[in-house]
Amino acid sequence: MFMGLTIANVIGVPLATWAGEYLGWRASFWGISGLGVVTMAALRLTLPPLPAPAEGNAMAEMRVLTRGTVLRALALTVVGSSAMFTVFTYIVPILRDATHASLGFVTTMLVTYGVGLTVGNWLGGKFADRSVNGTLIVTLAGLSATLVAFAMLMPYAGASAVLIFIWGIASFALVPPLQVRVMTAAADAPNLASAMNIGAFNLGNALGAALGGGVIAADLGYPMVALAGAATSASGLIAVIASVRRANGRGRLAPCTP
Repeated sequence: MFMGLTIANVIGVPLATWAGEYLGWRASFWGISGLGVVTMAALRLTLPPLPAPAEGNAMAEMRVLTRGTVLRALALTVVGSSAMFTVFTYIVPILRDATHASLGFVTTMLVTYGVGLTVGNWLGGKFADRSVNGTLIVTLAGLSATLVAFAMLMPYAGASAVLIFIWGIASFALVPPLQVRVMTAAADAPNLASAMNIGAFNLGNALGAALGGGVIAADLGYPMVALAGAATSASGLIAVIASVRRANGRGRLAPCTP
């Protein structure tokens, strides 16, 4: 699911932005609606009928949501997603008003960010196979540092272009270790865990957009939007480090470490 999302960002977001600028925002929504209908039809025609597993127990799976380890893993997904969308939701006005970029540059940066997401998703999976917590710590630290740098350098187009690519990598290098963390904490309820993690990602999307919007509404300036994203990422970093230290203090591996 997440790799599809990253690839869609390479094409879909820039195309929707272009359509919104030249054809009006309604054109973007009509296009998305049309693609949704085509996708539903394609799924209906191509997916084979699958019987429900006889051993499935929905109530047993729901009980995993009472576990602290599962809730903490989902909360970290919310934080990681919020750090991304606090800034990305407003990247077009940031580039237009703070960087004074043309529409062509904005579109190119959206493609660049999407490529970064795709690369980051691949790298995150590769390194999560070695260490989930290590990947989370390095990625969250890198994301925080990148957003701080972006806050300082967003008036400069060249620096912004480099940072947007790095930001994209860091944003989705988080996804595989976060997914592993949730799936490991709820190993006996994999279907629910996977669904809840996607829900947590989307909740972070909404909360991050609200945080960034609040900063803008308070007239604190676009650099503060990036700093708010950096602070959100830093809070996730602190949570992971605290989790590792607690686990080490108990003399055993953290539950999420493969």
